[in-house]
Amino acid sequence: MRIIVFSDVHGNPFACEAVLRAIEKERPYDAVVCAGDMCLGGSDPGECVGMIRSAGVSAVYGNTEGYILQPDHEPEDELHRSMWYRVQPVAMWVRNRLDNNQLNWLGGLHFEQRFSPTAELSDDLLVVHANPRDVELMILPPENEQLRLWGEIRQADNDPDLVETLSGVSAMVIAFGHYHLTHQRKWRELSLVDVAPCSLPGVNRDKRARYSIFSWDGNRWNVTRRWVTYDVEKEITALKNSDMPYKEDFIRYFI
Repeated sequence: MRIIVFSDVHGNPFACEAVLRAIEKERPYDAVVCAGDMCLGGSDPGECVGMIRSAGVSAVYGNTEGYILQPDHEPEDELHRSMWYRVQPVAMWVRNRLDNNQLNWLGGLHFEQRFSPTAELSDDLLVVHANPRDVELMILPPENEQLRLWGEIRQADNDPDLVETLSGVSAMVIAFGHYHLTHQRKWRELSLVDVAPCSLPGVNRDKRARYSIFSWDGNRWNVTRRWVTYDVEKEITALKNSDMPYKEDFIRYFI
């Protein structure tokens, strides 16, 4: 079994096209999944949804899909609620650029997708947007990488929210996005693999798009990373020429 997962396109058609073109060269594979956040934050959300659907990619929903579908519903978590005054106008802008068919497709997405190479749930690959419980809580990199990045541990392995979120989950690997830093973390018996981002570079400011290949060898899932270079300046120019609210905030991710 061979599954390809990417995430966090954020309405960037240039990154989306580059990733889909690269994935096409990976055949054969059993499925391609986008782990949410497909539309909000880039120059052409409708084009991204169109490309993802035309390529036969399946998807799960992310937090920004919820913002688009329910722009009057304020996020529950403190971090995203603090940014809501900026995010809500962007969500409305995106919503007005998607047709009813696209909005209905987004509204029909599931929270998770599960791939089972055996009859044992403990062997599964589970694809979600952020974590197995909700679309908000971020899974940070391993403790040693947190120390290297920030000089402190911001999310320990025994963090109460992390323990509550991951305890009792039946899978071997959880593939997700949301936190814009590609990393892999071991937590008890679970392998946590962040495949993001395709757009809006995160902590290390790597502007390349990316995806991950999960291959079952009969005993475990192996992960292969792919980074895809594309013309970031095209997205910067397209954002500058758009009338998206707070576009300057999103352009800063690329500079």
